[in-house]
Amino acid sequence: MAISPTIDYVRVAEVLTGLGMITRETAQRVLDDFGDLAHGALTRRDHIASALEDFGVAVSIHADDVDFADAHYPWLLEEAAALTGGKVTVDNFRFARADEDDEDNGRGTLYFDRNGKELSFLIEQESNDYLDMGAAQAAIEELSPDDDPRSFRCVDNGPGNSLGTMDDIMVLATAEQREGLGRHLGLSFREPW
Repeated sequence: MAISPTIDYVRVAEVLTGLGMITRETAQRVLDDFGDLAHGALTRRDHIASALEDFGVAVSIHADDVDFADAHYPWLLEEAAALTGGKVTVDNFRFARADEDDEDNGRGTLYFDRNGKELSFLIEQESNDYLDMGAAQAAIEELSPDDDPRSFRCVDNGPGNSLGTMDDIMVLATAEQREGLGRHLGLSFREPW
């Protein structure tokens, strides 16, 4: 029986390059940035998934305090749109609070334009300190490029991620690339929101 290779940044770079998700130059730049740390084993699925963000093929929806969620959504969606290489643009962000008099309340509706078409997402977070993980995931999925086999999907961190206790990692990849990430890195993906 073959022993599977240790998963570290070097292995992640090999897999992403082999799947055509990044160039060799991008892989080398990231490995150079991490130096000796690139050889440290990534033993948890969430750590492997988080590494994808460093290679520019994923974006992280933070489960921790983001201070002002209404201001964080535009940044997050701009980061996700940037992964499409200009195929998707986002702008004209507006957050309409459910209670305009309570800036600490996170409930409301997020509006923004995707390639000139307005989209809206109901935000159901109690506090403006935290993101509505489901709404953020659904909004990022809407940024999947048209006429492109790639789409955003959320890595499934398993049952240990109940109630958004870990960051959600949204990966832009084809179905075949997601299958390869599963086969080589042990990642699985949730169904779209």
